[in-house]
Amino acid sequence: MSENYDDTYATADWFGPDPSPLLVRFGDIFEPGDRVLDIGVGQGRNALPLARRGVKVTGIDPSQVACDTVTAAAEADDLPVQVIQTGYRSYEPDEPFDAVLCFGLMQMLPATEIQILVKRVEELVRPGGLLFLTAWHAGDPRCDKPGAGWSHSSSRSLVDVSGNNHRFFLYPDEIIGLFPYWKVVHHWEGMGEPHRHGDGPPEQHGNVDVVLSRPEGRVVDVPTVLYGDENLHG
Repeated sequence: MSENYDDTYATADWFGPDPSPLLVRFGDIFEPGDRVLDIGVGQGRNALPLARRGVKVTGIDPSQVACDTVTAAAEADDLPVQVIQTGYRSYEPDEPFDAVLCFGLMQMLPATEIQILVKRVEELVRPGGLLFLTAWHAGDPRCDKPGAGWSHSSSRSLVDVSGNNHRFFLYPDEIIGLFPYWKVVHHWEGMGEPHRHGDGPPEQHGNVDVVLSRPEGRVVDVPTVLYGDENLHG
């Protein structure tokens, strides 16, 4: 992901002060001492509340501002949060995690990067562990009407004028096919609540929310397949 969030994260609570609704709904799953990886820790809105419950959180983010912000907040309250400035491609933990949070990342990637993200998530979640993931679906208004400075790179992918920033939209139920053999704990697709980023205009997105459990034992290596014109198989 090439987007630079240092300027974004300089604004307090850019994504809001509250945890993801998906995490709020299923937060009771976590127990003190559980090890959780937050991919794209941002300003800590998910990592810090979990740590306050005794969960051991590792947050990774390419943004130095994000890492500094979360580290300072965790140290101020003596919370069990380790923050590392890195991305999901290069991060190599000593062992997989009880759960991985991947909120709002998939929709920021080009289609060719989805396969890499899925593979890395499979490596980072222990057998029997959980994946919490949110993304956008093709019912999102921006999928058909990209807005100023953006254009279609395919029927359901956008790229901005710089060529560096992307938006990707899943087809209905496509997320389940990206993780074959995983148990579906929760799956919802629909329109999210209206919201703002900082003092920006109101936004509303087509959301995909899943909680998946990785199978116990050996996972069959199945190529990641995207529907239609972004089929990555073969």
